[in-house]
Amino acid sequence: MTVFKRLFMAGSAFCALSLAGPALGQETSGVCLGFTDGLALAVARAPEVDGARAREAEARADLREANSLSRPQVSSFGRTGVGDSGLTGSQIDNQLGVRVSQRVFDFGDSRLAREAAQGSVDQSEFDTRYQRNQAAYEFADAYLTWLEAEEKMGVIAQRRAYFVRQHEAITALLRRGGATRADNAQIVAQLASADAEALELRFTVDRAATRILEYSGRPSLPCASEHALAALDSQLSGLATVDDVVASALSAHPRIGSQRGAIRALEAQRERQSRARLPVVEVVGIVSYVYDDASEDWDTRDRVGVDVSVPLYTGAALNARSERAQARLSQEESGLRALQRDLSEEAEIAFRRSLSLQAQLLRREAVAESQLDYFEAVAGEFERGLGTLPVLIDARLDYESAALDVVSTRYALMRQKLDLMRLTARMPVAAD
Repeated sequence: MTVFKRLFMAGSAFCALSLAGPALGQETSGVCLGFTDGLALAVARAPEVDGARAREAEARADLREANSLSRPQVSSFGRTGVGDSGLTGSQIDNQLGVRVSQRVFDFGDSRLAREAAQGSVDQSEFDTRYQRNQAAYEFADAYLTWLEAEEKMGVIAQRRAYFVRQHEAITALLRRGGATRADNAQIVAQLASADAEALELRFTVDRAATRILEYSGRPSLPCASEHALAALDSQLSGLATVDDVVASALSAHPRIGSQRGAIRALEAQRERQSRARLPVVEVVGIVSYVYDDASEDWDTRDRVGVDVSVPLYTGAALNARSERAQARLSQEESGLRALQRDLSEEAEIAFRRSLSLQAQLLRREAVAESQLDYFEAVAGEFERGLGTLPVLIDARLDYESAALDVVSTRYALMRQKLDLMRLTARMPVAAD
């Protein structure tokens, strides 16, 4: 048995195994996983979304704490002590009581605390939306990767099937002296090349299938690419110009909303720190039950008054807090401007790239059709003995290269549309 024959037989067995379908050990439910259904499952299972929701709950708790500043505060106390009761005597003093206080005037401190907390809540809500958007995007990317690799494997499988038929014909001719060993070697080399490309694509399919399973929790394989393309087009309706895309990105992207929420919170904190030297006025009422050591009896005491607290000296701590708040605000404002610049650039590039890919796809399809016509013409000449095997092989490879270019361009366009959905926050599950 020749080296070429052994290579052909080994490659045939291995390629048949690699093109057999889903990875070993992967179960399928018999029903394909729809694009939008998969996005919803990925978002529902994403741990990043759960973490963002936990941070949102923390921000809401901070808001409830800020709201409590303007509400009555009730506390109980107990005291005991011994000390002077006059010039010549001392006594034991035991007290049990309740203290009730209510802020009546604080120069807007409680209001600003609520505004700062509300800004943090808004920021955390947009952070949750961003994580939902990202989880959906990661799943969608794996979904499209699986579909693209499967389509390319189909093209490779067609090439391999063609060269298998050619190998059978060349083998028959070789026995009768109608072909050379060089012709046979060329065919076997093409079969080995197809096997190698199929193995690489099988790895890509398995990797994408693993991500799909981990994100969705469903062993089902993706549906046909038409479902994903229809979902992408429906979500991008209304974005006809580059100005539409940029405006949508700057208004709807969750990171923009998160940054603005952070700025509102820091503005309130800065204003609150600037008023930290102003007094806080509270009405205080105390009801206590007191043991009188002189009369050896218990009695009640009531007291109502006004407490005014004003910081006089803090070792420059108040100035430092005010400067810190201003510095953080300046950082967030510059971050917002940088984010707006980057999103505008990304959105414009993504839109123009999608237009370019649409035009490229039409031309790639035309090239593939022309290469198919050329291959069929060369194949007809070869069958009539007017052409050579190397020319036939080159024509077949050129046609398949053009077909693979069509697949790559079509999925590059779909990924670009997916990127536009991410930038404009148009994922079907991007918002609660």
